[in-house]
Amino acid sequence: MDLDPTTVAHWLEPLAKRPEEIAEVFAERRREVMIEWRDGEVLEARATLLEGVSARWRGRGGERLAFLSRGDEEGAREAVRALQKEIGLSPLPVKPARVQSATPGEVAALDVERWAKRLSSLFARHTPRHRFRWTLRDLARQVIPARGAASTFERRLLSLEGTFTAASRRGDENRNFSFHAPVGESTFEELRVALNHAGEPRETATPCGEGETDAVLAAGCAAMLFHEILSHPLEAGADSPLNGLEQARLSAAELEVRDDATRLDLFGGYERDDEGILPRPVKLLDAGRLSGRLTDRSHGPGPSNGHARRAGPEDAPMPRGSNILVAPGHSASEEMTRRLASGLWIEQIDGGSVELASGRFRLRFPRARRVRRARLADECGPGVLSGEILPVLTAIDPGIGREVRAYRALGWCAHGGQVVPVGGAAPDVLVRRFAVRPA
Repeated sequence: MDLDPTTVAHWLEPLAKRPEEIAEVFAERRREVMIEWRDGEVLEARATLLEGVSARWRGRGGERLAFLSRGDEEGAREAVRALQKEIGLSPLPVKPARVQSATPGEVAALDVERWAKRLSSLFARHTPRHRFRWTLRDLARQVIPARGAASTFERRLLSLEGTFTAASRRGDENRNFSFHAPVGESTFEELRVALNHAGEPRETATPCGEGETDAVLAAGCAAMLFHEILSHPLEAGADSPLNGLEQARLSAAELEVRDDATRLDLFGGYERDDEGILPRPVKLLDAGRLSGRLTDRSHGPGPSNGHARRAGPEDAPMPRGSNILVAPGHSASEEMTRRLASGLWIEQIDGGSVELASGRFRLRFPRARRVRRARLADECGPGVLSGEILPVLTAIDPGIGREVRAYRALGWCAHGGQVVPVGGAAPDVLVRRFAVRPA
């Protein structure tokens, strides 16, 4: 995948004669390796190569997209030709990407053999009884607009998901595990620490009660809450309870939340968005006030702030969140426990959803510690926290934790039929009056 920008831009010129018209070619080459383990044995190993290219036009007449499952210059030319024919007509049907087997050289370039050996040793030591799926994705994307400079960007992402058997005070129990991170020098060590922590012996959890509770979202998992109640509602074009509330005070003055795609150490980071725009950090809440929205070239208000994203070349870009970041406060863990006094201390949220029209959200947690008289007590779980966007924002305590932690369980987000990588980091956050029930 190495298209000539000058040639492709020349093909696109007739499609973008008016200033408001957008015409571009988007190409992707994705190498992916997946290995499944069960109790130290490799059940399946698969390497694939996916290539695709699309030509997109957007103007007063709507939006059109032509996709081909090839990533070379011939594919780009055919996509542009198809798009030219389709302007003013119904768009071409989307065809699935062509899946190819990756060559041995391409697999070797991903350093799979070394990863497989290190992971096998890691599993044998910390989680000998397990069922894991490990995926390594190497993404290369190129955006060529009719006007402006072309851009090329790459990203390598690692995911480990599955279950394992761990010890508890009263016997063995099955636990879920999820870890998502960009590949870097410290990724394996961070994964080792996370897996070791997940396998530590614990008390047997009792069922959660149903009712209302205060809760501290600790160890970075508050990122999951703000991903659901701020990131999705503030994607430009979303119809949510936050519409029309710009600059309104919605939460404690100590709370600052932003979306930052430039944080390449987190799973949702990128150097360019999928329209080739340099992303910039966007404050969503500034001193508790609603401050900004996530925009692309087609969805305002204002110009794009670099949040156009797509799952692949067969999809049109849409405004999406990247990395949700909560600024630190000044409270230590002991102070957070004291402020909580009675409620739940939660360090893991393994799923969430939000209904934008109603503003209702749900967060699932596998286990929590009860807090009584400002002291950690017995464990309970699994359970579900729920509430509504505006009331929960007003219920956030001004005492924010001072240590920000990346939350690696937050990795892939499905919305509008597209799945994109996301990440987040947050300090401990105390929220009053969650609704809670057993899962």
